[in-house]
Amino acid sequence: MPRTLIAVFLAAVPLVLCAAETATECDVLASNPEDPDRRAPPVPREKMDLPKAIAACEAQVARTPDDLRARYQLARSLVYAGQSERGVAEMKQAADAGDRQAQFVYGLLVSRGRPGAPRDICVAEPYWLKSARAGRQAARVSYVHHVLRGRFDGCTVQASTAEMRELLAAARKTAENYYESVLIDDLEQELARRR
Repeated sequence: MPRTLIAVFLAAVPLVLCAAETATECDVLASNPEDPDRRAPPVPREKMDLPKAIAACEAQVARTPDDLRARYQLARSLVYAGQSERGVAEMKQAADAGDRQAQFVYGLLVSRGRPGAPRDICVAEPYWLKSARAGRQAARVSYVHHVLRGRFDGCTVQASTAEMRELLAAARKTAENYYESVLIDDLEQELARRR
């Protein structure tokens, strides 16, 4: 029995080391606590060194333009530094390339009317749905919430009622706290009443 545990531990060590090696300076300086795909310990907004984070993430994006995580973190840093228009453009680029966190945050920027973001809430709908379908918890809940609150009235809502039920069922399985569960309960009940 102990040999089996040792073998399992030793087999996992290279995976942990590989994960640690993939973190870049951009990751270390700009990882969002809410990002489920972060590669480094989270850095809350108030603890970010924005000039250093922007420089590191710009350098990472220049070296590896297809690194969507770096592009997302660059966008995050730019928005926090008050460079909203450039930040929104970088966020959209990462979202369009398929990063689920960037898709959610781009939709959030649109929803909140941030400078540089489109003013049409219908722009947020497909981004949140893509993010939700990719498993982003906040997008699963926000998408259904916005549909049920009429925020997407006048938009082409791409998810059926059945799909929204599935999004909430998946969200329930990964809910991390009481309040998240209560919100999901409320949304499920409201969705059940919807015809």
